[in-house]
Amino acid sequence: MLSFRISLTCCNEEMHTGTSDTAINRYKTTLAVFLFIAVAVICVLWPTSTLSGVLMQHDASVRVAATDVVDNTSAAIFDIVLRSYNASKNSHATADFLLTMPDGPKTKKSGRYVSMCQRNFDSRRVGNQLFNLAAMLHVARLTGRRVATVRHHPHGWLDRWFHVSLTRVKSIATELCPCVNVQERTGLAYSTDILTLSKRVDITGKSLLICGYFQSWKYTVGVESALRYHLQLLPNVSAAVQKYLNQTRPSTWKDIHFRRIGIHVRVGDVMRRDKWRVGYTVPQRPYFEQAMAWFVNQQRRQQKRQPVHVQFIVASNSHKWVKVAINFSSIAYQLSRTLSDVVVDVKHSEGHDAGFDLALLSACDGVIISTGSYGWWSAWLANKTTIYYSNWPRAGSLLAKQFARGDYFPPNWIPLDGPAFPCCQ
Repeated sequence: MLSFRISLTCCNEEMHTGTSDTAINRYKTTLAVFLFIAVAVICVLWPTSTLSGVLMQHDASVRVAATDVVDNTSAAIFDIVLRSYNASKNSHATADFLLTMPDGPKTKKSGRYVSMCQRNFDSRRVGNQLFNLAAMLHVARLTGRRVATVRHHPHGWLDRWFHVSLTRVKSIATELCPCVNVQERTGLAYSTDILTLSKRVDITGKSLLICGYFQSWKYTVGVESALRYHLQLLPNVSAAVQKYLNQTRPSTWKDIHFRRIGIHVRVGDVMRRDKWRVGYTVPQRPYFEQAMAWFVNQQRRQQKRQPVHVQFIVASNSHKWVKVAINFSSIAYQLSRTLSDVVVDVKHSEGHDAGFDLALLSACDGVIISTGSYGWWSAWLANKTTIYYSNWPRAGSLLAKQFARGDYFPPNWIPLDGPAFPCCQ
């Protein structure tokens, strides 16, 4: 299945009265060729594809993008939408209502917002809260609304560590509604139904409540700037992370160029039989050996015959187990011993809360993740080279049946495989 997009952009400042006839003719020829190819592609694909369109309008500008998206889970297909958003996100025409100051308690809010339905306020932790935030911003962008959340999340909210400058309400039901629920199809794939929301007449004058997990990189499309704005670290968190980084830098590396690579290993809550049956996996040592060697060799190629220094910082919910079962210090020793021009250091981030470790990993020059939404977001926030474990979820499991790899993992992340630990050890 394929997707197709035609974008028409009218920019008056690019139309000069002195344009030559030759340039105009070249433009007409190029446009004619493009339209001919476009019609041909539609004619060929129409019998086997069911296309659904969505019209996205940015503020009062004349920039209009008509995007036809096939209900498909491939990241390559969604790339057309991605390019459309990326082309506009640096433009002054891009809507900025997602970044405006929060509305105060006296402002009438009913029917103008995107928030979460009641069942989303469960025990989900920071990773899934971040996916929900991205989805709310994504839906708000597509429907011309703003984002609001409750003043006090039952299990703590992201503003313990991040800026998150959103409108807050005491009660969604009484302050934001009338409302319409927006359900996801599955938690590990992008719901293309969302792209047709702006066409629905039943949502007019109503707030939208997202219901589900919305675990896909595609919900970050078009709202990257807003997400990073709201996820600026609080000053005290940023200062604590910087202090830790300064303290963990080896004393002999003071004037030496080196790279820091973050590693996240999720273990404690997934090494249970019920989690294994659902499809959770924990990668064994060979995966981390491959990933660490990949970053070391990349640095060797870049520095060309100069000594290479790489520091790996490990974050986990089970450091004691990790130090025995994987033993990152041993991997570092092997790399340093095998490659004479390489010096590798390992530090474990112990005794810190989830927000600190997330901020720490996001400050690194690259990230290696095992499984789970927490590691996923540490990599997204870092916005650097990311290696992920490709043998998740377990083949044939319930998670695998819901899973769309191209929707869950960004296409520029690097997959590496390797054996998983057997159940419940």
